[in-house]
Amino acid sequence: MSAPPVERGSVTVHALWVGAALATVVALGLQVTALVALRHRVSAAADLAALAGSRAATEGADPCAAARQVARRNDATLERCRADLDVVTVTATAAARPWWGGTWRARVQARAAPAWYER
Repeated sequence: MSAPPVERGSVTVHALWVGAALATVVALGLQVTALVALRHRVSAAADLAALAGSRAATEGADPCAAARQVARRNDATLERCRADLDVVTVTATAAARPWWGGTWRARVQARAAPAWYER
């Protein structure tokens, strides 16, 4: 027994819709993964920059210059830097372009102090 002519090809249409939906979900998942990776990269850059600035401050060097250099090496831009005695607070940013245009930015603030600071 064969199907009526009206229903011929309907499975193909449904399969195409399911394939398009799966491709969309995968593309969105990859974009979210890239955004999370960007956030982690900027967070690591901010932490390292704050630590470098704090270390430079304890050694008598310019803490913001050291923090800026470390942030640049980690593909981030140092937006703000503040040194209070040996405690350094930085804000690092980085940008990534999604596949469909526009720009996503991540901004992270970090603070570091010498180990003896809390004693």
